[in-house]
Amino acid sequence: QFDYDNWDTMSGARRGPGRPMRHVEEEEEPEMDPGGNLWVQMLQQHQAMLQQQQAMHHQYQEQQAHAERKHREMMQVLQQQRAE
Repeated sequence: QFDYDNWDTMSGARRGPGRPMRHVEEEEEPEMDPGGNLWVQMLQQHQAMLQQQQAMHHQYQEQQAHAERKHREMMQVLQQQRAE
């Protein structure tokens, strides 16, 4: 008896011909969905931020390297001028 009842509600929930059953399903799903979406959005935002930081860091490194090159060139020129 109990098993049959259980099976009946299960099949009812799966096919969803019973109005109340489907209503419960509809109410449960949106609750879980936005949470999942929020989580995904957070992850995506985090990834985007990381990529941005990496890009900025890369630019900074390039600028630093460029500045160092310029500095060395200037120093060489100064030393040459002094040597003259």
